[in-house]
Amino acid sequence: MEVDEATRKWILSQFGPVDDETIKRLLSVKDIFNYSNEDLYIQWEAFVVTQENGELDVTAENIDRFQEWAQRTINSESTRKVASAKKTVEGRRKPMMRSTMELSSSPGAGIPSTPQLKKRKVDLASDPPLTSSPSHFATADNTMLSSSTMKPEDSSYESNTVLECLNPTIDVTESNDSAPRLSANFDPEKFKFRTMAMKLLESADVLDDQIDVFSQKFSAELKDKGIELGNPCMNSQSDIACCGRIVPDSPHYDAMLTQSLNDKSLYLETSRLGGIGQRIPLDLSNLTEFSFFPGQIVGLKGRNPTGRTFVVHEVLSLPELGSPVSNVAELQDFQRNSKGESLKIVIASGPFSNHHTLNFTKLENFVQHINNVVKPHVLILFGPLLDITNDAVAAGELEIPETPANQQPRNLDEFLKTKVSPILKKIDTRVQVILIPSLRDSASKHASYPQSAFDRRKLGLPKNFKCFPNPSTFSINEIVLGASNADIFKDLKDVYKSTVSPDKSKLFSNRFERIANHIFEQRRYYPFLPGFVKRQTLPKEKSERLIGLTDGSVAEDLLETQIGGASLEMPYMGLTELIDSLPDIMVIPSELKFFAKVIKGVIVINPGQFVRAHKDPSKEDGSYVVMGIAPPDIDGIGNVEQVEGSKDLFYNNVYSRAKVEIMRS
Repeated sequence: MEVDEATRKWILSQFGPVDDETIKRLLSVKDIFNYSNEDLYIQWEAFVVTQENGELDVTAENIDRFQEWAQRTINSESTRKVASAKKTVEGRRKPMMRSTMELSSSPGAGIPSTPQLKKRKVDLASDPPLTSSPSHFATADNTMLSSSTMKPEDSSYESNTVLECLNPTIDVTESNDSAPRLSANFDPEKFKFRTMAMKLLESADVLDDQIDVFSQKFSAELKDKGIELGNPCMNSQSDIACCGRIVPDSPHYDAMLTQSLNDKSLYLETSRLGGIGQRIPLDLSNLTEFSFFPGQIVGLKGRNPTGRTFVVHEVLSLPELGSPVSNVAELQDFQRNSKGESLKIVIASGPFSNHHTLNFTKLENFVQHINNVVKPHVLILFGPLLDITNDAVAAGELEIPETPANQQPRNLDEFLKTKVSPILKKIDTRVQVILIPSLRDSASKHASYPQSAFDRRKLGLPKNFKCFPNPSTFSINEIVLGASNADIFKDLKDVYKSTVSPDKSKLFSNRFERIANHIFEQRRYYPFLPGFVKRQTLPKEKSERLIGLTDGSVAEDLLETQIGGASLEMPYMGLTELIDSLPDIMVIPSELKFFAKVIKGVIVINPGQFVRAHKDPSKEDGSYVVMGIAPPDIDGIGNVEQVEGSKDLFYNNVYSRAKVEIMRS
């Protein structure tokens, strides 16, 4: 098999230095399962994480194991579908009656997830169109520069060195004397709801309301064109416009198996107001390009000539949020307070210890590096601080620090306070630290998304620590920053098609850019429904014992255990929405490869994991982010941009004055 140079370069960039035989095996797996380049890499990552705990080198032998795993996955899904079909009760799905209670009385529904921002926002219609690559700005695709010719995977690559850099030409000053102004754009009380008490009608109200909100926006835009929204489930011989949610054809769809969803297995679900909640199959054969995923709210134009299938002719553009702006007084105030110095922000995402032990040496070294070298103004730490999936935690093999007998930790919360909090307390008190929890955090009260914040006092942390919920939107000076600790980049697998040239396409060819754009359009940090469920294959001994106890398809289901995932709390998904505007910076940690990209004027960052799971300590190094942002300068060229038709409002334009360095941990 001949390998062209472009394909070879792509494989080396994604999988690291591999020999020719391994490259041929990878391409063979790609052909057998009809993977795209992105799917091949994502499936390999899923195989390594779920089967090998992230500890597998890319070799020809391991590629063979990867191929066997992919085949078993397909066979297992087929078995489950057959078994589940026998249990399904035949009959029509009855439309659910709307609850008589007011929508506002439903927790988290009909109320904004955050209070209105003090800054005025500009509508998209009056905004200058910002694409992933503004004409005056080079995107991360060609500004990501390595600090060395060595590959990041090389174990000789030193810690705290630059792996990639966005905007390397921007100068960053080295001082943290000025204290930035930190403000929260959310109501923390709304996140203190009781979990595991989800009611079906409340969830249905929220899901229904999502469609109705977008339907109203579509109606307002189509009204000028003389078009009204119709019911796609009813027979129509002429084109109509409709709004609904993309859903899979089967309730047994498993997001871990990308093969089970394609352009032939998508349905459109209507709201109870727009179509009594019915679902209709979609015919997408007339579209030249599209990107759909379960849970996506879409506007479609087409017809239903037979009453059984809605033939889509056009995908309507969703009304988008505008870019954040600030007034002259605010910008001048922040400029004076900064004294001309750049704002420095460090971002790191857990876990902060090896997956097999609770060794926090790397975190201790990181804190020393923060205090002595980086000296940031703000440090943003994403959980987990103490990972409940850590092998040592799961086995109960905890090395308890030497403390008096009456002070020995009695539970994981006290162990965290004894083991991790003393390390965090060493952070310079001049640094404002923001803690955002993970669903895998042992100290979190919530095991579902959205998630309430840590209890700072319970962790024994000083006042320079701020505990924010997951997700949260907050401001650092004039900069609006959105943060979510749910791995949407790994979980969301879209059905993508594009037969037009890249210069004419309305969609992003890069998967990460498409997902970020979906977040902006859907106005939610986690738009994928019903959410990703993470599974882990049981060891051989346990699986054989289960097979001996039961048989058939039931044993197939028991061979995998569910170990968490998105765990969406549907009645409170309003807390995960982008309310007023797009953020200037959006940070969403992912297990996939780190990146920093500019998408529609927003800096989208995946800092990667601080410690990647591996048995070999020399290969567990992860990544973190150091970001320097030049202060706003009204008179500076390209620094901030005046809103057309306004003398007092300026776009923040953070993407043009921020330098983002992804560092090796």
